[in-house]
Amino acid sequence: MKPDTETPSRQRRVLVAWGTKLGGTAEIARMIGEVLEREGYAVELAPAAEVRDASSYDAVVVGGALYANRWHRDARRFVSRNVDALRRVPVWLFSSGPLDDSADRREIPPVSQVAALMDRVGARGHATFGGRLRADVKGFPAAAMAKTMSGDWQNPERIRAWAAEVARAIPGARPGVAIELPARSPGRLVAHGVLGAAVCAAVLAGLLRVASIPAAVSIHAVLAPLIFMGLAIHYFRPRGARDPLPVALIWAATAGALDAIVFAGVTRVGLEVLASFTAIWLPFGLVFLATWLTGLVMSTLPWPKPSSTPRGDRDAHASLGRT
Repeated sequence: MKPDTETPSRQRRVLVAWGTKLGGTAEIARMIGEVLEREGYAVELAPAAEVRDASSYDAVVVGGALYANRWHRDARRFVSRNVDALRRVPVWLFSSGPLDDSADRREIPPVSQVAALMDRVGARGHATFGGRLRADVKGFPAAAMAKTMSGDWQNPERIRAWAAEVARAIPGARPGVAIELPARSPGRLVAHGVLGAAVCAAVLAGLLRVASIPAAVSIHAVLAPLIFMGLAIHYFRPRGARDPLPVALIWAATAGALDAIVFAGVTRVGLEVLASFTAIWLPFGLVFLATWLTGLVMSTLPWPKPSSTPRGDRDAHASLGRT
């Protein structure tokens, strides 16, 4: 739904959703919601995991807690499953995480993962607020961190000031320009997976012709994850690549299928090849782990990732300005 500038602000519906593990981000969201309500908006506060349809709102604010430079899963999934709806309304994002006063001393840009989501929905703006970690928190690794990093760095005054800016912007705000990130394309995902699987299959075929079956499958089990680790570094480097888990599953399944075909063809065994742990299932599992772990590490790097968006599209997007 596009905002109607003729509609009184009191009738505008604004969703404030969040993803949080320890409750701090939810508190920030409630502060933002209170300010928006005071400005006359009809505000709905909800955990991001509980919102299935964002199409009935005039504006949306989404927040996520940061853990190792990754936005909370619920916030990421909310944006991803509501991309079409969020592209039709003005959207603002916020992050909660720094366990120090850095968010008050300087403007902290969104981490690469959040920046990619902003591009996908054309978000109008983003803010990073200080986090909170109670000394008595339970669970690993939060409890371990709390021994040396517990404290409350939320700044209600700054949070409310940002919410007031959003409230003033909503009446005249239009949806931002969404950017399709080439790094996320299905073709790129499939191409990397097929290339890795083809290289692994070729290596396996060559090994089976020059070495014994046990030696060939053992060497292949070592080389396959290394091949996919290199591909994963290349795939996950640009901003906007898909999440590591589905990528790892797709690539491992592709590699496992081609390996089974090659192994059965060269050794001339039947479907019993699928029961071979060292020939199929061990490489399958190692390819999955190598891809998944490499993706996780690449997504937590503290420095910004390069964008694979064409320069012209980036300049057009930036020219609109963000609140």
